[in-house]
Amino acid sequence: MKINRKWCSRRIYPARSGKWFYLLSSIFYLLSAFTGCASQRPVRAGDYWGNQAAVQQFQRSEKYYYDGKYNEAIAEYQYYIDQFGDVYYGDEAQKKIAEAFVRMNQWNEAAAGYEELSDRYPKSQYASWSLEESAKIYEQISAFKEAIRVYQRIIEQYWTSPQKQDAVKKIREILNKNFSENRWAKKKNIEIDNIISRKQRE
Repeated sequence: MKINRKWCSRRIYPARSGKWFYLLSSIFYLLSAFTGCASQRPVRAGDYWGNQAAVQQFQRSEKYYYDGKYNEAIAEYQYYIDQFGDVYYGDEAQKKIAEAFVRMNQWNEAAAGYEELSDRYPKSQYASWSLEESAKIYEQISAFKEAIRVYQRIIEQYWTSPQKQDAVKKIREILNKNFSENRWAKKKNIEIDNIISRKQRE
């Protein structure tokens, strides 16, 4: 059922006098507010029916994905994130969005999708991994400065992660290989050294 978002802020004023007409108008307004606006709010952990809807929505997204209908899957996963992503599986849905873009060879969108996972769910088990995947894609499409930027995020935000050591190594390799005589690269190397020193002291 399509919800008219205007009801969320719309007031109903009775066009005629009379307590019965006013009462019916008030009831109609309250029903509109609770059924229309409430359905747009994210589901809560204790909301049984809301969680059932979340499960069904995720399963619908998965079916599109495994049927190879990636554009439809992306739309359904995104709807799931918007409606239910703060409860659970939001990071899984965002991961699948990025992977769907990979399967369609839409590399910029895939890299952005992986980075979005870390932005939206920084404590997810996939957070540092997703940044590494994003950086690898940027490196693959020769967007080297973007790759360095994302690798640097791993060092700064996920210092204790398994991806940190490779991130440092990759930044060095990219700088030496692609920006060896570049003044920016020299400054970037110093910046990385300073970040590492600060993190080691923390």
